[in-house]
Amino acid sequence: MFREIKKKMLILENRKPYSREVIASFDEINLIDWVYSSMNLDGCSISKQVVEKILKGHFIEEASVSDHLSIENYKKTIKLEFDMADMEIDLNIKYIFKIYKTLVEDQPLEYRKSNPILKAFNYNPPHPKEIEEQMDILVKWIGNDNCDNNPILKAAYLHNKFIEIYPFEVHSEAVARMLMNYELIRNSFPPVGLNISRKEYNDAIILYLKNEDIKPIYNALIRSIFNKLELMLQITEEC
Repeated sequence: MFREIKKKMLILENRKPYSREVIASFDEINLIDWVYSSMNLDGCSISKQVVEKILKGHFIEEASVSDHLSIENYKKTIKLEFDMADMEIDLNIKYIFKIYKTLVEDQPLEYRKSNPILKAFNYNPPHPKEIEEQMDILVKWIGNDNCDNNPILKAAYLHNKFIEIYPFEVHSEAVARMLMNYELIRNSFPPVGLNISRKEYNDAIILYLKNEDIKPIYNALIRSIFNKLELMLQITEEC
């Protein structure tokens, strides 16, 4: 499927420059998909239609204040990541913290100090004293050429490796997904929402933590990118 994705990317590249209308359509689709999937995988049952309305500035009574705040924080973090990509910023500790703080405003700017058992994954992450070293190793890994020049595979590994460290008290999974999408957009792929349920998502993480099996997350990610590119091809063909 990776070969097919590269073919689709080439076709889209040859259709540039896009009109303002097409760019605006891509931006809207990417934002809605990204935020809706993130909220869903966070365990929120909010609908895609409600997410879209809130992103457009509406206050929706059936959504909680917390939902409104989370959606706004996701929106701000996504903008931050696109700004970073425009400046060709490589991921490092400083910017990982910046992404985290933008996404989770009410948390201290520090690694976790507890040593939890993550019930959703039946997993005990590294001791807090080990986090800084593990994060330094991860950043060095990000900077290396690896994963057989397949940025999608690298994005999947980045997601899972970050969760394996679980550096923050809360929302490490959400930050992992933000980093995954940043790796995609830095390599000219569209950002995506993983089109899987929360249970499927947790099961995929469990398989990696137990057996280092990257296939479940990678397969979900590559399918989501394939589907997004199909939609982008349809939109550009109509214009």
